[in-house]
Amino acid sequence: MESGTSTPRPARKRRSWYPSDALLGGRMPLGRFFAVLTGMALALASPVHAQTVEVSADRDRVEVDDLVTLELAIDGGRGRSVRAPTVTCCLQLVSPRPVFDATSTVNGETERTVAWHYRAIREGTARVLPARIEVGGQTLRTQAFDIEVIASSGLAAPSPAPANLPSGDLFVRAEPSRESAVVGQQILVDYVLYFDPSVQPRQTTPTGTWDAPGAWREELDVPPAYPRAVRRNGQTLEAVTIRRIALFPTRTGPLELAPMDFSIDLFRTNRAQSNDPFAPFFQPFSSSFDEEDVTAPSITLDVSPLPDGAPASFSGAVGQFGIATEVEPRRVTAGDPVRIALTLTGTGNLATLSAPELDTPPTVDVYDPKDELDLDLKADPLRGRKTFTYTLVPQSGGTLEVPPAVWSYYDPSDGQYKTLRSEAIEIPVDGDALASSTEAPEAATGLMTTADWRAAPGQTGWLWIVLGTGLALPALALAGLVAVRIGTNRTPVDTPERRRQRATPEVRRRLEDAQALDGPALFAALDTALRRFLADRLDVPPTTKSRPQIAHALAVRDVPESLRQRVDMLLADAERGQFAPRPCPRSPARAPRRPGDPRRAG
Repeated sequence: MESGTSTPRPARKRRSWYPSDALLGGRMPLGRFFAVLTGMALALASPVHAQTVEVSADRDRVEVDDLVTLELAIDGGRGRSVRAPTVTCCLQLVSPRPVFDATSTVNGETERTVAWHYRAIREGTARVLPARIEVGGQTLRTQAFDIEVIASSGLAAPSPAPANLPSGDLFVRAEPSRESAVVGQQILVDYVLYFDPSVQPRQTTPTGTWDAPGAWREELDVPPAYPRAVRRNGQTLEAVTIRRIALFPTRTGPLELAPMDFSIDLFRTNRAQSNDPFAPFFQPFSSSFDEEDVTAPSITLDVSPLPDGAPASFSGAVGQFGIATEVEPRRVTAGDPVRIALTLTGTGNLATLSAPELDTPPTVDVYDPKDELDLDLKADPLRGRKTFTYTLVPQSGGTLEVPPAVWSYYDPSDGQYKTLRSEAIEIPVDGDALASSTEAPEAATGLMTTADWRAAPGQTGWLWIVLGTGLALPALALAGLVAVRIGTNRTPVDTPERRRQRATPEVRRRLEDAQALDGPALFAALDTALRRFLADRLDVPPTTKSRPQIAHALAVRDVPESLRQRVDMLLADAERGQFAPRPCPRSPARAPRRPGDPRRAG
């Protein structure tokens, strides 16, 4: 009988057709057969993460008494039996504890990097022998390679240690990028940990408080790095930066940086056994874990005043800078806001930079700029950018012309004052001069209270009834409050039903509060009331900001087009009232600033 066929049998002995009869020569249920095929397909489709190990050196030629770093890279796991590579001749392991050991996992794949220091002790060819590492159940073998050790020339030796290093096998000192500067000039201060190779720091933690009166400071990120070798009185030390600070002096004279305290967890090896990789196993009491407190002594810097001859547009910026201009939109209608963003980038103290001054026509209302700061705390020196966004509202048609903004800074690299100019701006403005300012609030308020708006037809006509005056219907307001209380008792959580229940009294309360306001604050309150009501009653997200987005959200919720148009009209009036106010009574804090106005940006 051919495979894949069946013979009629009694019902109780009947069997299913097995595709595996033809493919595998055996029997397999149909469900299991497809499961096997699926597993095979997934196995074939899944990427294969190969496990690899590799040992490399930071250089292939070193001088006697120099240090070389051997790095073990493991892809596909952390690895087992990870030890310092064995080296024949000429190189000696400084310490069996690695100077660097980091593991990362990206897209499910693990990578580990481990590094050790070796010292060149005599001339010759050092051979790094193959190492066996177990990764993911496999035993992998590294490749052997050679490192040439040559006589010392005195040129490639470890870098000399700074002068006046204290004694001991573990200490910290502050090392500024410069010892003198002008007011506002950036000074980088690195706090460097020095230690004997027999001492292996594990973790450092700043303790106590620190202060530098007379300077603005920014805490910077310290990138991970291998300790570097330095020479002091014929002795090799290792050094690593553990903290970095950017300082900007704010006054002249001596600038004293207070001492800084650190707590250091470390592994200390007996100096006589520090080069023996088997010491921790055969002499376990020769090493110990410890915690030690160290203090970086205070230092004093000299700060000089800025030179004379600063231009009128200079406001104290020191460093190197550039400027960029962005305008949105590039064409508007009279009464609509224009946003101009001036971005300053550079290496100075951006946090304290003042905004460039814009020279605008008298027919334009100008509001004090909003600023946004972005610092790159990993850069050396500190860099960043600061964006000033101005809001301009043209009051009549024509062309809005804004000449370049002028902004100056002092460049300490060449001792010169320099001036930046932004892009000149020309924006077409459609429409005629706006109507009398006193009519605007009344017109907008009328749109919020007219009877035809309240009576707008459609299946969501209640929207306009609620957004009507409402103040003349106290009975309905009381009923709404009772309904909300009942809903609160029945629905203790903030559900969509509860939000719909509170929409009516909430919008009435907001409209009542708005009556005490005027100018931009009034229109802002009306705008908030409308958006909040739409969020509560129609579940339109409050984060939906633009009018087209709100119109789309209402269309999705089957709000009639005529009502959507009225909502858009109300939002437009509220926006115009906020950004294009007329000279109606208002407090000085809300008044727009015009060119020539004695009030300046704060």
